[in-house]
Amino acid sequence: MARAEDALHVALTLYALHQQSRRTGMYQADRPDRRRGLGAAVRRMMKPGEIAPPIHKRLGRAGTAADLTTCAQRLRDIVVLLRLEDIELDHALPAGQLYTGQRPGGADTVRRERGRSFHTWHDKPTGRPAAAADRATTDTTATTYTDKDAS
Repeated sequence: MARAEDALHVALTLYALHQQSRRTGMYQADRPDRRRGLGAAVRRMMKPGEIAPPIHKRLGRAGTAADLTTCAQRLRDIVVLLRLEDIELDHALPAGQLYTGQRPGGADTVRRERGRSFHTWHDKPTGRPAAAADRATTDTTATTYTDKDAS
């Protein structure tokens, strides 16, 4: 029970950070035609056809965290970037992944799910609004946020 409560607590604080003072919702339910998993959200921060190593590395570091506290901090770093880019996320998916990641062998399962989400996201999926597609292609190099742990 404690694992579920801890996972839910982290997921809710990530949602609060993501939504913080926004009039528009940063939560978007995951659907097959609009993937909002963490991997897909991270991929949307990159230019079409390119993989930005610093951003991709953050996703990998979240998957290799030794404990929930470290994972939560690394996910916060990602959520701050998503917030800066106005990229929505289905926060229920990370909640389930945080719970799964605490079980034996669960971290491998979560890394696979995030990796699939990252690599199966397409630049302009069917049904995606044009404004969101344009936002996904913007240059993120002007972002002032830096990850103090990245090396």
